[in-house]
Formats: sequence, structure tokens, C-alpha cells
Amino acid sequence: MLTRVLIAGRASGALQTLGAYLKGVTGFDVRVQVITNGHTDPLHGVDFAPDIVLLHFEAKRTAELSAWAARPAEGRPILIVVGPGGDGEATRLAIRSGARDFLPEPIGKDDLVATLQQVRAELRARASQGRGTIHAFVGASGGAGSSFIAANIAHVLAAHARRRTALVDLDLNFAPTAHHLNLTSQRGLLEALDEVKSLDEDALGGFGSRHESSGLRLYCSTAQHAVLSKDVQSDKLSSFIGLLASHHQDVVIDVPHAIDNLTATAFGLAANIYIVLQQSTMHVRNATRVIRILRDELGVPPQRLKLLVNRYTKTALLQLEDISRTLNMEVLEAIPNHYLRALESSDSGVPLYEGNRSAAITGALVNLAAQMTGGKVERPGLLRRALPSFLRN
Repeated sequence: MLTRVLIAGRASGALQTLGAYLKGVTGFDVRVQVITNGHTDPLHGVDFAPDIVLLHFEAKRTAELSAWAARPAEGRPILIVVGPGGDGEATRLAIRSGARDFLPEPIGKDDLVATLQQVRAELRARASQGRGTIHAFVGASGGAGSSFIAANIAHVLAAHARRRTALVDLDLNFAPTAHHLNLTSQRGLLEALDEVKSLDEDALGGFGSRHESSGLRLYCSTAQHAVLSKDVQSDKLSSFIGLLASHHQDVVIDVPHAIDNLTATAFGLAANIYIVLQQSTMHVRNATRVIRILRDELGVPPQRLKLLVNRYTKTALLQLEDISRTLNMEVLEAIPNHYLRALESSDSGVPLYEGNRSAAITGALVNLAAQMTGGKVERPGLLRRALPSFLRN
């Protein structure tokens, strides 16, 4: 089956060059669309449904990227952007648009063909296996416990829900989820990103580490030197997460408390973003800013944003109703404050579902996993007695 590629842009010469690169390449049906007459939508007037849009832009002319970013994310073809490098506005719009790759000019034929062939392989894998759901977890403030929750929810998805699950840790220097799961690896996330264009399902096994009892796979940095996010290409991260989603039912991303090219890419790919906060004025204030940045600056639809209250206690000054009212969002789940059990789990590297399955904190995570996967939400026995009535309902 041919993969339909639309090459779109304003510079006719550049489009013809890109089209010539793909002429005669097996497996692609390529068409060229010159955007004219005041239009900015790359799909305006196109009479076929492309699988991939190769969008070319010129220096300081990003109207087409803006138009693409304004389109609903659902149903968009895969976007690959080609244009001059070093344009910060174009890079930001490409990330906001969910671009799969950003190829700076000048681009060679071999690089372009290799990129499209990799995307074609991913599309075929999705068609045969279905695409997994991408979940991103981020703390409203440092120390919110988002890494602990991300590691444990990924383990619950794998061990309890029996779903093929991958966990990606974007903290390139400390990789806290590896500590929470007591996992090590010789080859990690950075090496996988370097080789992403040649990876397939079998090759993925050579990177990261596997949690033996659950089958959960963790991909995190193993670098022994300082790593800056700007030194890692966001298009490679996008490709890698897309590849994981082609072979897993769930991809959980632990996102550091920062806004940069990598975290923005993760937010753009995630079907749901779980903002983790605690019952404090600082956390609520910071959550307000995180929500504004995600919604207004990165263009994340509000329905993708979810609130999780960690270390919940009914004696705190701020209660769930106060948080919901201030942030104008309902709290999806409250994780009870079982500090000693959480500390024991973190120190030992034994996930809660494996070491303290009957604890209320574990039950809350199981309940969250059910909501994430559309399963039945239950709070049986001990957990029903441990939580206040408004949480049980």
C-alpha cells in the first residue's frame, strides 16, 4: 500500500527539488501543492488525504505553520517541516503543531528519504497493531512527587492492567524513575535517540531496561556527564516516542519541571497531561502558571489537562474543593499521604503495587490507572474505609 505524501509550501523551486528527491522511491505517492492566492492552510484545495505532509517554509515566513497549529490535533496527518535552521519562532510553531521532524536546509536526498521511510514503517506498524496512548506526568513544583507517581503508575499499568507499557524519563541528568524501579542499563535514551532512524521493535530491546516481574520497559539517560536539553534534537524524541507508541499500549513520560524543547515536544505528543501538585499555596500558584503555559503558549487543548493531588490529607488547609475552584479544574485523583510507605518503596526500588499492594496509596494508583485506560473504577474494602466519602464517590 502506497504512503501518500503531500509536499506543500510557497517556494515552487524548493518544492520541485523535494519532489525530485522522492521521484521513483518505492512505496510513496507524492504530490506537490504550491500555496498561493493568500491561503495559508497547506491542505486548502487538496483533493486527497495525505498520510504525511512535508511542509516547506521560507525564512521569517511562518504563516503556514501557524495555520497548521490552529488545526484540530485529531485527524492531522503526520507533519514534517523543512526550512532554514535557527528560526526560534518556526521551531516553537513546529513543536506546537506536533511536527514529527524538523529538517533544516540544506537537506540531502538520502536524509529526506530515510526520514520518510522511517515514518512509513511507523505508519504500517500502527495500522497492524494500533497506536498506544501517550501519558505525560509533570510536577507543578519541584518535589511534587510526579516522578514517583509516573514510575509507579507505569508499573501498575504493566503489572495490574497487564498492558504493554513503556516509561520514558526526560530528566537527562538524574533519571529518578530508574531509582524508583531499581533498574540500570548500559545503553539508554540518548543512545536510542542517536539511532532512532534505524530502530524497529526488535532493536528497541537493546536500549533501556526491563522490569522483570511486570515487563515494564524503562528508557532513561545513562550519561555520566552533564547533558543540556538543547543538545538533544526534539524531532528525534518525537520519532522515538512515536515508535514506542507503535509497539506499546501505553507510553508514560516523566517530564521534568521545566519548559524547553524536549518537554514541549512531550506535551505536544501526549493525549493526557497529568499535573501533580500538593495541598499548598505555592503548588496551586505554580499549577496556575503551568496550566496557562500549556494551554495558551503551547496550544494544548484544555481537555487534555488533568489534576492529581499527591500526599493528600484531609487536615490540610487547602482541600480538594479549594484547589478545583482556584484552578477551575476538577481533581482527577487524590493520592493519600502515606509518606513512610512511599519512602520505603523509593529507597528499596520496589514499586508500591509489588511491595504494598493492599495500601490505600496503591489503591489510589490502581484507580488512576483504571481511569487512564477506561477500565472500571473500584475502591473495595480497606480503601473505601480509608478515604473520605467525597473521594469514594
